[in-house]
Parts: sequence; C-alpha cells; structure tokens
Amino acid sequence: MKEFDEYLKEIGECFGGSDDFVSIVGGEAEARFALAFVRGITSRDYISERILRPLLREDISTFDGDLRTVIESPFLSECGDPRAAAESCAKGDVLVLTESKNGFFKALANAAHTPGRGIQEPSSDVTVRGPKAGFVEDAETNTALLRRYIRTSKLRFIRREVGSVSQTRVLIAYVEGRASEGLVRDIDRRISRLDASVITDSANLAMLLEGRREAYLPSCGSTEKVDKAASKLMAGRVAIIVDGSPFVLTLPFLFVEGLQASDDYLHTPYYATFIRVLRLIAFITAIFAPAILCAAVNHNYKAIPQSLYGIINESREGIPLSFFWEVMGILLLFELLREVGVRMPRTVGDAVGIVGSIILGNTAVEAGIVSSVGVITVALAAVCAFITPAYMYFIVLARLLTLVAAELLGVRGIVLSAVTLFVMLCFKRSFGAHYMFPLVPFSARGMQDHIFCAPKRTLGRREDIISEGDDE
Repeated sequence: MKEFDEYLKEIGECFGGSDDFVSIVGGEAEARFALAFVRGITSRDYISERILRPLLREDISTFDGDLRTVIESPFLSECGDPRAAAESCAKGDVLVLTESKNGFFKALANAAHTPGRGIQEPSSDVTVRGPKAGFVEDAETNTALLRRYIRTSKLRFIRREVGSVSQTRVLIAYVEGRASEGLVRDIDRRISRLDASVITDSANLAMLLEGRREAYLPSCGSTEKVDKAASKLMAGRVAIIVDGSPFVLTLPFLFVEGLQASDDYLHTPYYATFIRVLRLIAFITAIFAPAILCAAVNHNYKAIPQSLYGIINESREGIPLSFFWEVMGILLLFELLREVGVRMPRTVGDAVGIVGSIILGNTAVEAGIVSSVGVITVALAAVCAFITPAYMYFIVLARLLTLVAAELLGVRGIVLSAVTLFVMLCFKRSFGAHYMFPLVPFSARGMQDHIFCAPKRTLGRREDIISEGDDE
C-alpha cells in the first residue's frame, strides 16, 4: 500500500509541481488506481474513453495485474523506476497505477497528441506546377506523407532520440535496395554518437553532423516539399526527419543540387537545361561581379571598352571613396537591409527592406557618396544570390573575400579566388560522396541529370554517388 503512494509522489516530484502535470486517483482504500500524464501533449478524449472509463468499470479489488485486459489501448509498455516513467510521461505517455489485495501494478499507455498546423504549401520552396504538400512539425505525419509517395514495404524508418535534455525524436528514412547500406550505417553511427543537450530543429542536427571540417558549404540538403524528399529517397539518398521541424534533411548533398529545382522535371528538357545554366551563371555572377568591376576600374581599366569606361568614370566623378570602399560599403549596407527584412515581422519587414533600399540608394547617389554603377553592381550580385538559396550565405562571405583579393592583386586575385573555390569544391565530400559529382570524378551517366536535364532517362533512377569510406 505504501509503494503506491511513494511511486505517485516521486512522479510528482520529478515534475516539480508543474501546472501541466495531472495525477488522478480513484477507487477505494484497498482497491485504488491512479493516472498521471501531462496536459497538452496527450489526448483527453483518448484518456477518458480508452483508459479512465474501463478502469471505473473494472473491479480493482479482484484485479490480477494484466492491464491489457482492462485498458482499451494497443500501446501498452512496461514501466520502470519513477524517473524513467516521468520521462515517458513527458513524451506523451500516461502512467497507470493499480493497487489491490493482489499487489501493486503499473504500466504506460501511449496517448500522445501534439497539436500542430495542417498540411500546407511550403513557403521556402515554392513551385508553379507539381504537388503543393509540405512537411509539418509532427514526425509521424511526415512519415505518413512519405508513405503516400513511396508505397513500398522497402521504405524504412530508424528511430533515434537525440539530446540528453530535449530527447528529440529523430527518424532516419531510406529505401532498402536503393540507399547504400554503408551510408545508412554511417549516418546512424554519427547520430548515435552526437553529444548534444538540446535539438530543436533539423538545422541543429545538420550543423552537428557536418562537423568542423569543410563546413563552409552545406553538406546536408534541406527541403519542406514532400515530393522532393521522396524523389531523393528513390534516388538512393537518406532523409532525416526531426520531430518539431518541418525541414527534412537529405544526405548526401551535392553541389549541383543547389542549381536544380522540382519544376525542372515538369518542363521540356531544353528549357530545364537553359534554366540550370542560368542558375550556374547567377552563382558565378553573385560571387565575382563586384570583384571583376573593382579589378577592372582600379587595376586594368584598359580592358574595359572606352565608351563604357567613360560612363563609369562620369558616374564616379566627385565620389570621395575609392571604388573598393564604395562597393564594400554598399554590400554591407545591403546585408543590413536584408537582415532587417528577415528579422522584422513580415508585414513590416518587406516594406522596410524595399523602402529602405530605395531611399538610401537614391539618396546616397544624389548626395555623391556612391556611384550609380556601384549600386547597380551590388544589386545585380544580390539578385543573383537569391537564385541559388542553398549557397546564399556562402556567397555573402565569398563575395567579400573575392572583392578584397581583387583590390590587392587585381585580375590575378580573381583568378586565384576562382581556382581556390574550384579546388575547395573538388576536395569537399558529403558523407562519402564527392561534392562535385558527376563532374569530379566524371560520370557520363551522372551528367544526364547535372546541368543538362534528361528526365526520360533519369526520373526515378537510382544514383551511384556513394563511394565506400568516409573522410569527414
């Protein structure tokens, strides 16, 4: 009899009198039962109809301890010490205690119910045509969404818990026979060895999985679109679902994926190829445009046509700053305005970003602080960066470093920056895969879905991108 009260008391102490912790005791002195659960993450209707009502009908005094014969729940599990039971309650389980002349019995019944938003079109990955469904914050809903696209028993999910405090559910998804077994084992090993206290988003997990080396470029893809994640799984990738995050990670991630979009496979191959080439040009322009103009104006002005140089020289007449500091200042100002637009509420941020850029840009040009050519160059580079969002933050830093190299070494600085960038891309690996595959190492079969798009040959095809071993 004393064990019943002590166990229930210790459960309450684990939650420290938290307002959302509920304990219900019923029955008589010699035949009692108790329920303990956390409000908000459990279903009240489920507890009332499937657990509480059957216990009220049952004669606890003659109860033999087999709760499966009483509780109308298929999700029953054994219960350990009070601290372990409290951890289970924090995840949505209901603790069921019974006490009678036959002894003291306990069990856990799963009644988890996490309120969340419905399935909507993702705002970060918008497509004109194709499916509109996006992932949500609930991991079980996300697994069901993937099952709708991949209707095969070979779709596997491995569950892990990450975070010593948060105990966040992480699901490793892959299609057996498509994904490399070595890749799945490697990712599972990395996740199991993570030393983290709290994981709140898939971005936290991506940062920990990437490690310190070669973290200047993303090694993990991220998407909110269900069809995109499903196509990656069928191609042989591995997806990681983090409970509480609508962004699903796809591994490994290759450089060319930042130049591809879901819409490419819904257009003609010729138009899709044209758009991908355009995105590649935009990536290069976003990094090197300010540096090229700076090197040309300050070091190699003879390389510019005389008529164009006259326009640039005329626009810069009376400007007190050198072209390098002018462009550097505009770039930093643009980053400030972009950060304001991101951090402010959407209704205010968009207006502040647009109005601020127009007013500051026009006023600075009219006041003779910066030239119109500098503003146009920075605006072109900024717009091009948005075309490849996967590399947007890398582009910001690479653009500044390339600009400094162009100021110090002229054209040689740009060439040195370009060679360094290409070498970095070639030597980088993403979970055993070469980052520049299928260009380095070259694969004619892989080039069918690289810059060139041949959907009839590549749609649904398994990609052989993984090499055994891992150097990260």
